[in-house]
Amino acid sequence: MGGVLIALIGLAGYVLPAPSLIWGWVRWCNTKPRFAPDRWRRISAFGGLILASCVGLIVLFVIGNAIDLSADSAMSSAERGFKASLVALVVSLIGNGPVRLPASLASFGLAAFWFIAAFLY
Repeated sequence: MGGVLIALIGLAGYVLPAPSLIWGWVRWCNTKPRFAPDRWRRISAFGGLILASCVGLIVLFVIGNAIDLSADSAMSSAERGFKASLVALVVSLIGNGPVRLPASLASFGLAAFWFIAAFLY
């Protein structure tokens, strides 16, 4: 049972982030007005999308430089990435609006990716 759970978490980490971020940014660009009703909750969801996008860029950086990273710095980046993904998940779940679901899915997928990265080191 544990192996199946790890496989599902790994699958979520590799499948969810990129399409969810694309979906979120397309929805954000096509939404008018962006911060109309319930302003602070929409800003919160947008903040979750921005943070998830930044974590996604860090994933690309770490993957590109994985050969040069020592085990300590790889574990450190996995820990920081996991924490940042959890913060993005909480911020996006507090928010409301058209980007709440894509930001939450991307944050969850990125947290799953960092969990598997730390698990494999």
